[in-house]
Amino acid sequence: MTEPTKDVVTAPSAAFQAVMKFCKDHSAATRLLLVATQDYAASRCLAQNLLITSLILGAQALEKYLKAYLLLENPDRNVRTLSHSLPRLLGEVDRLAPQLSLLRFIPLAEKFNAHYLARYPDNPDASKTMTTADVLELDELIILLNENLPCPITVKYRTGLYAAITFSLNPVANVTPIERWIKSGNRALGPLLPRIEQNYNAVMKELYPANQGSGC
Repeated sequence: MTEPTKDVVTAPSAAFQAVMKFCKDHSAATRLLLVATQDYAASRCLAQNLLITSLILGAQALEKYLKAYLLLENPDRNVRTLSHSLPRLLGEVDRLAPQLSLLRFIPLAEKFNAHYLARYPDNPDASKTMTTADVLELDELIILLNENLPCPITVKYRTGLYAAITFSLNPVANVTPIERWIKSGNRALGPLLPRIEQNYNAVMKELYPANQGSGC
């Protein structure tokens, strides 16, 4: 008589354990990456449906991505002292990563700073003119930041934006609304997708060698 086959419990790979440790040590940053990605997807969805509140969500997404970048560099940093100032946050990240030439985006940061102030109708410093087309200007900056996050590639592909836009690459998954709206008409992201898929497959094989990347 053949004995029943027992499930084989595979110990987590060293790469998986390293990701878990990094995310624990940088939990404030990874939580911000998650909500920033949700805001970014919602902003692009609203903009493509011509809803002006997309601008406020876009400003929030950019703020959270910038603060997440700072926290990845230094988990103990008190980013709350930087308030909601997008130009100031952009300058702080530029000091850490001058090779990205982020100061060229200062006019964009100033524009979205004013858009964010428009969440209250009586704010004298709020934008006087607002158009949903402005949201598309965020794509280049947000993708640039996520391409260059100061963390291991295994972490990048399991948190925030890169986890969202590769979710459907899992054989048992579907395209989520978040993935759909981030990718929809995203000219900054589109050309990168073939390389992102290759990186995703390599990361999954490293994290889950027992099933050669078929797990999640």
